[in-house]
Amino acid sequence: MAAPTDAPGGHVGSGSESESESGSGSGSEPEAGSGGGALLAALPRCPALFADAFPERRRYRLCGRVVRIAQHHGARLGVAAPVWEAALALCAYFEEQQMDFQGKSVIELGAGTGIVGILAALLGGLIPSPSAVAPAGGDVTITDLPVALEQIRENVRRNVPAARAPRPRVRALSWGLDHDAFPRGAYDVVLGADIVYVPETFPRLVATLRHLAGPRTVALLSSKMRRELGAAFFFETLLPRHFRVELLRRHEEQDINIYRHFLQSEELLQLRAEPHGARLGDQVALAIGECPTEPAGRERKGRGSR
Repeated sequence: MAAPTDAPGGHVGSGSESESESGSGSGSEPEAGSGGGALLAALPRCPALFADAFPERRRYRLCGRVVRIAQHHGARLGVAAPVWEAALALCAYFEEQQMDFQGKSVIELGAGTGIVGILAALLGGLIPSPSAVAPAGGDVTITDLPVALEQIRENVRRNVPAARAPRPRVRALSWGLDHDAFPRGAYDVVLGADIVYVPETFPRLVATLRHLAGPRTVALLSSKMRRELGAAFFFETLLPRHFRVELLRRHEEQDINIYRHFLQSEELLQLRAEPHGARLGDQVALAIGECPTEPAGRERKGRGSR
């Protein structure tokens, strides 16, 4: 399977680091009960070497917390398995801005591992000391295609106590298709990290962003700027036709941008005037002929749309 060429799980900003779940610093550990410990001890510690056979577990220090993330590499999840640099960049932005999602309704699109939505669920009030009990963060819904949901659920269980309310909901969302299962314009914050790299999905992604947007909605999208795959076109040409778009951060070394967008007043009036079905169909038709074509033979899995 073809995949974006940058390496997953890199470090962006001063507030993000990764280490092995066992504390050894290797960044991975054998699955419990798999019997792989002796084999891993005898062979090179390279997660990619046994990507299909061994899950990778890492800890990330984010916003004063340790977030434990399982990444099930292999053909089944494809690019949905790793933590990508754009996700870490968005998490670092949360810390930089001391973002507080307490009392907010949040939805993450194309979540993959769920690291961004999980952190949003944990962020409420001030960053606690290690001994303090962290307040509840946002009311979070984490979405992706069905194939990625079990990985997300595992990571929610690893990081969010069952007793904490509200606990993140994990739900399937295929862009442009599953809108009836999600309330129109009901979210305060829409999050997405590295979800803009398949041009044929851009119209459906825009349709979903329009469906989720309401008068108070702010979207934060972090993206590797793969210009050969249309990222610049999406953020600089397509998205501004429907939203007011602002560039918040530019990471030159990683070629990652963080954008904020929200509805303009005239767009709000249009959304109120149009029936849901017509709006979705018209929106897909509007953009479908204007997106750059995707290179032949490229396949994607588990990132919000097929």
